[in-house]
Amino acid sequence: METPPRAWVLNLDAEHELEARRSYAPTDHMRAIVARESRRLIGPLVAPHDVVVTEEELRRGGELAERARGLEGLCWSPTPRALELLAKAGARVAAAPSLAALRTVNARPFAALVREPLARASFAKHVAMDLESVFARLAAPARLGWLVRRTYGAAGRGRRRIHVGRPSPAEIAWIEASLRLGPLVVEPWVEVLREHTRSGWVGADGSVAISGPCFQRVNAHGAWTDTEQAALDELAGDDDARLEEACAAAGSALAAAGYFGPYGIDAYHHRALDGAGVLLNPLSEINARFTMDWATAMAADPNSGAARARLAHFEAWRI
Repeated sequence: METPPRAWVLNLDAEHELEARRSYAPTDHMRAIVARESRRLIGPLVAPHDVVVTEEELRRGGELAERARGLEGLCWSPTPRALELLAKAGARVAAAPSLAALRTVNARPFAALVREPLARASFAKHVAMDLESVFARLAAPARLGWLVRRTYGAAGRGRRRIHVGRPSPAEIAWIEASLRLGPLVVEPWVEVLREHTRSGWVGADGSVAISGPCFQRVNAHGAWTDTEQAALDELAGDDDARLEEACAAAGSALAAAGYFGPYGIDAYHHRALDGAGVLLNPLSEINARFTMDWATAMAADPNSGAARARLAHFEAWRI
């Protein structure tokens, strides 16, 4: 049965808005990136008969913008700017988490905090609040150097690889600029062998439904390229259990922080820090929003009992 049309704001630049101290307006370059990547969501997440609301359409006052009037409104991330666009289009705007909650749960230090108590995490993440802390970590031994992440970032943005020792002047300038935006997360650079993702939904009542396992591929810069569902028994049972634990822990932490709605986690297998053996990093990032693979992941394995429970949440959202 075809679902009723919805009005969407695909604000794939949400992390930039969350990072902004004052009002946010995307650059022309960012608008072009969002427009290009949004097209990849038509079908998996956004139905062909749905209406995608943009500032440009509202400004022109065309037929597409008029079609959004009275429809249920959804956002990639329910930031103030996205909710305002839905309201201007006349769509029905549902309750959403507060801006403070969105900023908290999408910050990389939040994911580091959720990850810390997980069993057998393959390495430590360090949250650095000042330049001296960053320098101290970068001076520590690390076979492949360090990965430094800004508080907010997505699709491979907001991160930099820095080799062990004193950073270069350009690297210091980047670190200083990044610290003005928030704390940094510093972790060892590792050789990633296979990327994993799990998706979920946090209900307004705090309930959490999570997807089955998926594999994802990213480009050399860390930006998503595609996702595939993991076949039955394709993941070792212990690894599957640890990924499910991480996704469930993320969902519980999101609910406790006042967030509700879709989310996803990223994880990966990597070469051990000493170069011998393969380890699982059970939680790399938490994305408290829709993701490129969310609909695919939440609709996976329709014949299993666990999947039917997930699909009940998924279909409740779709219908």
